Amino acid sequence: MFGCVLFVGCGSDEGSETPIQEGVEITLSDGVVVGEVDGATRRFLGIPFAAPPTGERRWLPPQPAAPWDSPLDASEFSAACPQLGSTTSPEPSENEDCLYLNVWTPDPAPSGPLPVMIWFHGGSNVTGSTGDDIPFLQPPTLFYNGRGLVEGANVVVVTANYRLGVMGFFAHEALSAESADGVSGNQGILDQRMVMEWVQSNIAPFGGDPDNVTIFGESAGAFDVCFHMVSEGSRGLFDRALGQSGGCTTALRTRSETEAEADVFAEAMGCGDASDVAACLRAVPVADLLREAPVDGAIEDPPGGDFYSGGTPRWQFQAVVDGVVIADQPRTLFDDGNVADVPYVLGSNSDEGTLFHVLQGEVETEGEYLDALERRFGETVAAQVAEAYPVTDFDSPQDALERVTGDGGLVCSVRDTAKRAAAAGLDVFLYNFNRPIPIPALQGFDLRATHGAEIAYVFASIGPDVIEADDLALSATMQRYWGRFATTGDPNGGNDLAWPMFSADDDMRLNFDLTLSTVQDFRSDLCAFWESIYDSEF
Repeated sequence: MFGCVLFVGCGSDEGSETPIQEGVEITLSDGVVVGEVDGATRRFLGIPFAAPPTGERRWLPPQPAAPWDSPLDASEFSAACPQLGSTTSPEPSENEDCLYLNVWTPDPAPSGPLPVMIWFHGGSNVTGSTGDDIPFLQPPTLFYNGRGLVEGANVVVVTANYRLGVMGFFAHEALSAESADGVSGNQGILDQRMVMEWVQSNIAPFGGDPDNVTIFGESAGAFDVCFHMVSEGSRGLFDRALGQSGGCTTALRTRSETEAEADVFAEAMGCGDASDVAACLRAVPVADLLREAPVDGAIEDPPGGDFYSGGTPRWQFQAVVDGVVIADQPRTLFDDGNVADVPYVLGSNSDEGTLFHVLQGEVETEGEYLDALERRFGETVAAQVAEAYPVTDFDSPQDALERVTGDGGLVCSVRDTAKRAAAAGLDVFLYNFNRPIPIPALQGFDLRATHGAEIAYVFASIGPDVIEADDLALSATMQRYWGRFATTGDPNGGNDLAWPMFSADDDMRLNFDLTLSTVQDFRSDLCAFWESIYDSEF
């Protein structure tokens, strides 16, 4: 049921009670891949799903990978896509040859095809990779280890890198002019779509069912799952969707906004007056493209942290309403029923906002709290937020600010997407995760059930040398729900507590904690406030 708990630190090879066995082969149309056996799981790492997006392919939609003649050693993760360092990916990467995926499947091979779960990692679509370790946990332990889900949920797991930041979400009119569709800016989303296409063509030899595919992700990965829900070109490539801490029905930037910003970026890179702007930008070294974007008007070391620094980012690289890949604002597409007709699980964590403030300056007084709100939201909205989240309702001004961050950015935006998905006629299941993250090194930061805390439970990537039996049981329970959803589209079954279907009229969700429960109208008044703020953005 939950094989991973039998192994100390099963997210890494270190400490495993079963040695890694090399030399297991799978034959694909592009060539032979040679993976390894880890416990009751076969794993194949670093399989190319697209050609390297280098040289003239930089910023193009992903192109097919070239076949290989010799057996491919699939025992190591590929390089992370270009990015600056982050908490989960501390080493910067400048390697554009990064479009690779990983497959975990049972050993011995399953007797019949199993559901497939494709994971899109988080990191704000700016950082992260499939080979990330769990932050602050020693020895290094793989965050997105598919072995736990394979052995705990009886599925085939695929994880994949995709282009990030300026490499994955750069929209410029010169690039759009090269495109058959006349658009650019969602290269990272198209990379993910190619992963789904690869699964359709290649997952059967691994024991996976191409007719039963779930896409799931956390944070930016969950936002991306939602983008695929509204992207017509992704339909038919997946059968269920699951978003952990992310929806997509708040305002996205438009093509005109991003292309205007891209002109400024091109000028900063020395290409503004080039006769061929696209060619000029393709010649710019990755390190220069990744230079940290300054924030005009921001204050240094602001109380409340960078999220409340004020100012305007010089440029941003995120998903864009380009008219094709994302045809319109996602909320409009949901409201029009123009979405994938698949079951949809969404959820968030009780204390999403604490992670965004750890190691940053705290607000210590009510005045600092109000100043931070004004820097972030402007005078009018800040006054409304302060009324909805008065300091007197919390233990400290910092607690109030953390709740504002979590509710406004994630908890309530997820509920907004869930409401619109249910109104579109989809089967929607909503959850809250309420268990504090169990990493000892983080206990002093009072993160509670913070952003990303549920990932290690879903993947069973922390072993019994770190967490207690009750937490291991919660992990096994979540894997059962996730596995049943991937199998049938309904997470319910067995002796587990019934997970009620969500509707706007009956705002029920499953609450994941050491004791499961159902919760009705979770922060509904506060979310109604945030929904009015989201509405004002359109």
